[in-house]
Amino acid sequence: MATVTKTFDYSGTLQQATIPPGTTSIDIIIWGGAGGGGGADAGGPGGVGAAGHHVKKEGLSISSAQINTTIEVAVGGGGAGGSSGGGAPGGNNGKSKTAFSGGNGGNAGPQPYSGAGGGGGGATVVLIDDTVIAVAGGGGGGG
Repeated sequence: MATVTKTFDYSGTLQQATIPPGTTSIDIIIWGGAGGGGGADAGGPGGVGAAGHHVKKEGLSISSAQINTTIEVAVGGGGAGGSSGGGAPGGNNGKSKTAFSGGNGGNAGPQPYSGAGGGGGGATVVLIDDTVIAVAGGGGGGG
């Protein structure tokens, strides 16, 4: 059977594809969303967020029962950057499938020039028949 490549980019929604007849194995290469940077404070710029994790699964066997079933992909979004200023809000999390989104960044302290934490990146998740096949964690937010 010819090789079929399907790329999924972050969309904020669960994406789906059907496993075509003749498929015997699949390769999965995924990255989690990056963490957002921290907000600047009196000491200087905030820290950078970490990169999302990378997962590669090659030759994952597909059974005949999985042919014409749905493969679902939730691509994790990047965390938002933290704000600057007393009491400024932390960055929002990187969205993904429920229970796989990143954490929100912490709020800035009360001082006039404080920096809030960046939001964590969302995990990228691949499922077949509602079974998790692969997860790449999101990166942590910067401080």
